[in-house]
Amino acid sequence: MSGLQRASLDTLTARPYDVLVVGGGIYGAMAAREAGLRGYRTALVERDDFGAGTSFNSLKIMHGGIRYVQHLDVLRLRASARERAFWRHAAPDLVAPLDFIIPLTGYGINGPIAFGAAAALYTGLSAGRRGPDFGGAGVIGPAAARAHLGALAPAGLTGGGVWRDGQIRDVGRLQISVLSAAAAHGVDIANYMAVDGFVRCDGRVEGATVTDRRGGQSGEIAARVVLSCTGEAARSLAAPVVSTEARGRFPTFARALNIVVDRQIGDRALGLTGFERSDAVVDRGGRMYFLTPWAGLTVIGTHEAPQRGQTPDTAVTDFLDILNRACPDLALDLGDVLHVYDGVIPADVDDDRTRTVHRQTAGTFLDHASDGAAGLISVIGVKYTTARAIAVRAMDIAETHLGGGASAGARQQSLTEKLPPVASAAVDPDDTVALAARMEHAMRHEMAMTLNDVIMRRMPLVETGALSGPVGQTRHADLRRIARRLGLPDESSMI
Repeated sequence: MSGLQRASLDTLTARPYDVLVVGGGIYGAMAAREAGLRGYRTALVERDDFGAGTSFNSLKIMHGGIRYVQHLDVLRLRASARERAFWRHAAPDLVAPLDFIIPLTGYGINGPIAFGAAAALYTGLSAGRRGPDFGGAGVIGPAAARAHLGALAPAGLTGGGVWRDGQIRDVGRLQISVLSAAAAHGVDIANYMAVDGFVRCDGRVEGATVTDRRGGQSGEIAARVVLSCTGEAARSLAAPVVSTEARGRFPTFARALNIVVDRQIGDRALGLTGFERSDAVVDRGGRMYFLTPWAGLTVIGTHEAPQRGQTPDTAVTDFLDILNRACPDLALDLGDVLHVYDGVIPADVDDDRTRTVHRQTAGTFLDHASDGAAGLISVIGVKYTTARAIAVRAMDIAETHLGGGASAGARQQSLTEKLPPVASAAVDPDDTVALAARMEHAMRHEMAMTLNDVIMRRMPLVETGALSGPVGQTRHADLRRIARRLGLPDESSMI
């Protein structure tokens, strides 16, 4: 079982580290694992809870790269297939195979002949990378496709495109498992440890000043290399120590929205083609959305929209309108929505009336050695699946400053080592004794610091709607009483 223990400010500031990782989302967690696995003395700090940003707010899918056929991107297709196989091997209890189907119509670019060619291309290009639980892609006939798609089957259905990807059963538990792997390799880890700024001396970043948000004390963490894996915040963190030109090299971001609805759709993910313009090189006629079965509910995504000009509420309303126009039989309204995953992704937005979002397909690695901040590396990924590969490349860059190099054994271990198992999050929300035991475990062994950490990311209570409605309010009141008894603060009491 996991046994995460929060590093104190005294521990973090006692002596220099080789690597300081800033940001405790999946990219930071995997970078810390990679650094520890290579034998470097490493620390990871996160200003809030682990994975509380975009890492938690995902569609929960490990993509094997089939969409990169549309983008004509062979390298990323093969990398995605390999990384999906890594996650399935590393955490088989948390990443499970999930079958997908999309509707095919007519006999042109949207039909079975074109998709069959793409499927054959994907199957061939991903050979040797997919692992034992993931086959290639293919085509099924219109009758079989209609049986799976049901109300989502469009007029003119001529078949279905099918493949298998991975699904994350519990994002919060997977995050804890990765952090536990990092801790097992000697990494010191602390959440609610905010970086106030980077320490620079003679054109080199030598660590960071931090504030412990639990106690209010501040200190300085010394490190030979700092990896900033902080997503959208990476630019503002780096801005005081890098040149104006360097600030312009950071990517822009757009909103990425996924919703959980109280519907059941069977045992496979279903594709739905909207009327919005696709950003693929080979456009099949519209942006694709997926309805994925999860925990007896359905997660739908991903809606990508500009950050400016929309509140979260209007973004959800717009997304429901998009889905209902694509398939009126869905008839979704706000009352069906149990939870909203609202994150950001690196993306470009067209400067025109359509404001089309173009998701970036490659990670960003900014080595600031030539920007007056040697030793600082900003790392921004684009999807959950390739977090390990991003970590490997980030550490390869870091080692140019550290003077080392990963051995063949360490590289192989990065790909083959399994993640530690973590405690089950399955608890009856009406069983207060079991809830109290699970909450205490989260506090003592999973670094939960607030009630919000527990109900959002250590147990899937909020995202499943278990705390919605009158019954949910009663459950929430019970949780608050348990939290007070355990000395677990509400987030409002945090500094």
